[in-house]
Amino acid sequence: MKRSEIGRSHNNGLKNDPGQKGSAIVISLFVLALITVFVALALSRSSAEAAASGNESAEGRTFYAAQGSLETMTRNFNKVFEVKLNPTTTELDAVRNGTVAGLTGYTFTQELDQTSTRSNVVLSGGPFAGLYAIRDNWRLRTTATNNIGVQVQLTRNVLNNRIPIFQFGIFYDDDLELFRPPRFSFGGRVHSNRNFFLSPGSEGVYFNSRVTTVGHIVTQSWRNWSTSDSGNDETYIKNASGVDQQLLPTMGSVLNTTVGAANNIFAADPTMPPSRLNTSFTTQSSIFDGNLQNLVKPLKLPIKIDSDTTDLIEMIKRPKKIADSSGGDLWNNGGTLAPVVAATADSDILKEERFANKAGIRISLADSKAKLPGCASGTGTTAITGPCGVRLDGYKDGTGPVPTPSPSATPDRARGYQPKGMKLNSAASTYAYVPTRANGERLYTGGTREVWIKVETVDSNAGTGVITTRDITEDFLSLGITEAASTNIAITTYSGTRADNGTATSPSANITATSAQTATTYPDSRSVIKLQRFEIFGPAIPNTGNYLYSYGSGTSAINVVRRYSGVTAAEAAAGCASGCTARNINPNTGLEQYAHLYRATLNGTADEAVVPFPIEMFDSREGEYYDDASRYTSGQVTQNGTMSMIDIDVANLRRFLRGDFDGLFQPSTNFPSGLRSTDVPNRQGWVMYVSDRRGDADFDGQYDMEDVYGGSPGNDGVLQANEDVNGNGVLDAKYYSSDTSESCISPATTCEAAKYSSSITPDYAAVDDQKYFRRGVRLINGTTIPGIYDTATPSNTRGFTFASENGVYVRGNYNATGVNSVPSTGNSAYSEYRPFNTSMHIPASVVADAVTILSNSWNDAESFATPYDADSRVASNTTVRFAMIAGDTLANRDLSPGQGGSGPWQSLNGGVHNFKRYLETWSGQRLDFSGSLVNLFVSQNNNGTFKCCNTVYNPPFRNWVFDSTFLDPDRLPPGTPYFQYIQTTGFQKTNN
Repeated sequence: MKRSEIGRSHNNGLKNDPGQKGSAIVISLFVLALITVFVALALSRSSAEAAASGNESAEGRTFYAAQGSLETMTRNFNKVFEVKLNPTTTELDAVRNGTVAGLTGYTFTQELDQTSTRSNVVLSGGPFAGLYAIRDNWRLRTTATNNIGVQVQLTRNVLNNRIPIFQFGIFYDDDLELFRPPRFSFGGRVHSNRNFFLSPGSEGVYFNSRVTTVGHIVTQSWRNWSTSDSGNDETYIKNASGVDQQLLPTMGSVLNTTVGAANNIFAADPTMPPSRLNTSFTTQSSIFDGNLQNLVKPLKLPIKIDSDTTDLIEMIKRPKKIADSSGGDLWNNGGTLAPVVAATADSDILKEERFANKAGIRISLADSKAKLPGCASGTGTTAITGPCGVRLDGYKDGTGPVPTPSPSATPDRARGYQPKGMKLNSAASTYAYVPTRANGERLYTGGTREVWIKVETVDSNAGTGVITTRDITEDFLSLGITEAASTNIAITTYSGTRADNGTATSPSANITATSAQTATTYPDSRSVIKLQRFEIFGPAIPNTGNYLYSYGSGTSAINVVRRYSGVTAAEAAAGCASGCTARNINPNTGLEQYAHLYRATLNGTADEAVVPFPIEMFDSREGEYYDDASRYTSGQVTQNGTMSMIDIDVANLRRFLRGDFDGLFQPSTNFPSGLRSTDVPNRQGWVMYVSDRRGDADFDGQYDMEDVYGGSPGNDGVLQANEDVNGNGVLDAKYYSSDTSESCISPATTCEAAKYSSSITPDYAAVDDQKYFRRGVRLINGTTIPGIYDTATPSNTRGFTFASENGVYVRGNYNATGVNSVPSTGNSAYSEYRPFNTSMHIPASVVADAVTILSNSWNDAESFATPYDADSRVASNTTVRFAMIAGDTLANRDLSPGQGGSGPWQSLNGGVHNFKRYLETWSGQRLDFSGSLVNLFVSQNNNGTFKCCNTVYNPPFRNWVFDSTFLDPDRLPPGTPYFQYIQTTGFQKTNN
């Protein structure tokens, strides 16, 4: 009622007030106008908010698209830089141009730029904390644009860190062993990618830096399960304050348990000593302030990141290249020799990491031309038709054919390459420096095998990663291939100036000079690669077969091959066909007298005729299966221990790279003005690589005689756990049936080894080349090596690395002349090694299947005269300074049959204190060593078991120290391997 009344009253009021009708209309219109404005404003605001909301949504989606692009770039960047120290332009472009999967409707502009030059930093945090790195800063930037023009730009900074492996004092990719050494305080960081078996001697073991293992610290058992030293407690590790803290045997991360125990953490590996976790290790190890750690992340080199199944020994093996128009390579494809094809060629990472591909000089020897690098045609096992290396045991021009009786000139009938001549000096117009011809009659080992050599310069294109080589074989061999005859042998036709190296402790000014010096002129005085010699210094080698003649005593005592006596010049030129008195016979009964006789005066007796012969030495560790002289035939040496050597004259290499011989080489196709030192590429110095595969029948770079354990007389034909060096589950034992046979003992089809029971007379072994794959490379005259330390501009420093897939023997002082002082306890500081911080303090490394140190007193004659009497091979103080990468032999549980000998170290590899190998009695003598010790693989060539201390060696006083100059990135050896460590920051929005 009230509601209707009110309404009626309102209506009645309007109706009954005609004077207000006009103003009502105006107000109504005004209200309608306001409402229209309000509606229009509301509609406008709703449209703007809708547009803004749509733009925000589009920008958000574009932001996430940009983030997806940035993450894709980051992933691709990491994939490249984790394995490539120096990616190519093509690889960097692949990061820039990588597609962003799953995002359509967007365009991306992706940028990758290096924003700073390299710098040196100390890393904090992560697996490399405390190490320095060579760092580059990179910027990843992406701009994403959608189809309506919305754009978002994101930027991320990336730190690319390269950590040199030689920052570690000791680095092992396998189990690290240290058992009962004399005082050991080497210094530097210590790391094992497996376990650390640690048992000190009475003089103590001291670590000054962090010790880490991926596995465990084993303190109560040796690797061979021996527990005889489980109570030794003289191990000390410095804490963060630099104070020695004692590591007791009960403080390892694992402790002893029993076979079959439920708590044996190594139960899955029956070769490992039974061990249980030490539950108190975390608490006990806290006293070291983090300087003793187990179960850390493994540190992997690029090859392992690229393919964890690749053996790191591939770093020292020959490369595998697909044949192109200039040639390619052969390889062992499951036991069959085959050309390399795309599926079997080196990956980009492996290609880059091989030492054979590092900038410098590569030397290769093989049984055929096709087996030389770049000499295979790509069709079957045939060689290319053009020049590629030279043959040493064929016709004298080195092209390959075998001499026949048809040439009218009698000397042409003999085997042997004649190197080209050189100028005596820059003013000469003729090439009167003529090296001694190769005695191919003694290099030839019979059957279808030949002797080929190739010397190349090696470089890589920084933009494409392509390896480039140039054949310099004939040029480089014109320096000579023979050890120059000493003054003990006066060869009638030889004269001129000889090389002056000074002494091991005081090198001559001629060799230490940093600018080119006058070239020597005596034949062979310039030779770098030495394959033969005229004499063996040292005591008389037992001459049971009339292969040698010995005379003199003391330092003048030598052994020579005296083919004839009473020789006139005319008779020598005619090959002593008549009128000469025959003396020492030729083991190969060839035609050597028609080309290789040299008339000389020996020991005051004129008119003798000598010949050059291959360089051999006896390695008792390789030649013996037991450390016991009674097990071998008296007066003979085993074939397994007779090593055919290539001597690399480091002093002469320094002369060549210094420029002493520039302008003296003959013009050639590759070098119209003659080879010069500047034609050899370098990257912070030079890498020289040598691979000698003569006798390697299956061409895999491995000595196929794994059968190193067994009862007398060795070689039981049964695969023992610590014999399988390549891990293929098969005993590789490819024996010849006899010394004179070319057939193999079943089931082998390609022979390359002799049994331990196979022996020959020392004089025969000393002068004839091995037909077996027993090859070694020796560094001689290395007191001063190629390179220079530029004290004013350290980045201009040039170092030298020598690498080989064979075993390397370092004879005498190397890269050092001695040490200033030796403390009564501990070791000489790295700064005590002479010379220090002078131009001759050169960054150096030696990389090999194994490294054996021969003292300044070593001579090959003693190795043959007393092969099983180490006391007759007496060492003298020797100083070497280099970083070392090599392998060791397999260690395992000590089971029967063992390696024989005495002491508790059966079935061990010698430990890190014997990582450098020895063949002499060093008792009381020092080996001064400054460097870094890196073990990356199991030796496949020098695989003879560790033996001490009866017939092989007695250890030296180990005055060893980590070379802290390696902590300066400007003083690293060329070719140094690096770990890669990528650190990425968060991203930021960088557009307006």
